[in-house]
Amino acid sequence: MPCGHEIPDRAKTSYMAYNSNFQPSQDFEVTLGDDYKVKSSQKSGEWTMVYDEGFEIKLGNMKYFAFSKYEPKGREGVSYCDQTLVGWYTNLDTQERGCYRAEKTEKVDIVQPEFMDDDDMKSLSFLQVQEKTPEVNHEDVVEKLNQKEGTWKAKVYDHMKGKSFAEVAKSLGKKLGFKKDKSYKQQDQTANKVFVQTADYSELPSSFNWREKLAPPRQQGQCGSCYAIATMSMLSARLKIQGENVDLSPQWSLNCNYYNQGCDGGYPYLVNKFAEEQVLVSESTEPYQGYDGSCNFQKAKSQSKVYATKNYKYLGGSYGRVSEQVIMLEIMKNGPVVLSFEPSYDFMYYESGIYHSKAETSDYSEWEKVDHSVLCYGWGEEEGVKFWMLQNSWGDQWGESGNFRMKRGVDESAIESMAEASDPYVINQNSSKSFSETKSNESDFDYEDDDSIFSFNQIRQNLK
Repeated sequence: MPCGHEIPDRAKTSYMAYNSNFQPSQDFEVTLGDDYKVKSSQKSGEWTMVYDEGFEIKLGNMKYFAFSKYEPKGREGVSYCDQTLVGWYTNLDTQERGCYRAEKTEKVDIVQPEFMDDDDMKSLSFLQVQEKTPEVNHEDVVEKLNQKEGTWKAKVYDHMKGKSFAEVAKSLGKKLGFKKDKSYKQQDQTANKVFVQTADYSELPSSFNWREKLAPPRQQGQCGSCYAIATMSMLSARLKIQGENVDLSPQWSLNCNYYNQGCDGGYPYLVNKFAEEQVLVSESTEPYQGYDGSCNFQKAKSQSKVYATKNYKYLGGSYGRVSEQVIMLEIMKNGPVVLSFEPSYDFMYYESGIYHSKAETSDYSEWEKVDHSVLCYGWGEEEGVKFWMLQNSWGDQWGESGNFRMKRGVDESAIESMAEASDPYVINQNSSKSFSETKSNESDFDYEDDDSIFSFNQIRQNLK
């Protein structure tokens, strides 16, 4: 159910979804606590931020997700921090779906970021590449990087020569984004410590990996699809651990997921959410193209097998609450996970070794912070240096045959601050319990530190 959004979603139109014809059938009030608990007059639940662009609430048997409201006005965008765009709700018992919006009971100031301009509004997730940046002498950059002390080596790749940072980033499918006032590292870690103390990490080995369950590294091309590729790689590996030898299609999510923005970027959490509410198909059913295509849901109906997920989550319980040990335990028990991080400019030059940023913030002012999602399939240690084992989506000619290692236990590049996973399963459509019965009503595919109180307006749009 798109709820007035495009498929895939588009930042330049998303804010207009159901602006004029939203007719609520129910109003109620909830309180979002800074302990990630939700309270209402009759029910309680949990909530999480989805990155810094929206939030999801689980309240009793209901789930609610929406992005925070914004509007593109002139050369500056306007953020309405006390309101959401029109979002989505799901009844977990009946699978009834509909649309909702929320606003804070106490108004807050409108925010107009100084760094936002017309080009920025083209995408709000894994954001727009800045086209007009100076050409870089990549050989000089690499020479300086290799002169610095470290545990990895840099090289100039052929596709970089004669290009600016922005052009290289575009060719790799990375989107340069808005400047961030804070990184994941500045999330409150108190909940992490409590979580760690109550779990058993005594059996974690010094090295572990699921390398044999991975497909070869993909090449995302000039499409900002790292989030979809990493998530499908995670789910595919977990299915192979279960004995189901399949590679799932990231193109299916790019084409059909109305929570994300296709090649303009998105979030692994919302790929997993879509997969729980809808279905996924194999790579052979929807091969990767590297650009946004049209969604044809009939392809899923015609397959003998489709795939879905359950228990999608941020590790640690909610956004920003994960730790090294939590990630390790999840990998060992259930399979690879998706990690997202903030790479500096030097990451794209990685050739081999254990990556840690050698970049100085003043080195290249034209480089903007980005967010990049990758598959984490294990960990190890070399000469006393702990590392994560990760698969990138820049082809097998990059890094260590498409893979890389990154320092572990120090939240390098914020790699240990946002980890995601879900549990995939197979739907056999030829069985007695068909897809239409298992995933009912889904065939129409055409803040602040203190507690926050939101008023919800809900409309019911049953797909029966």
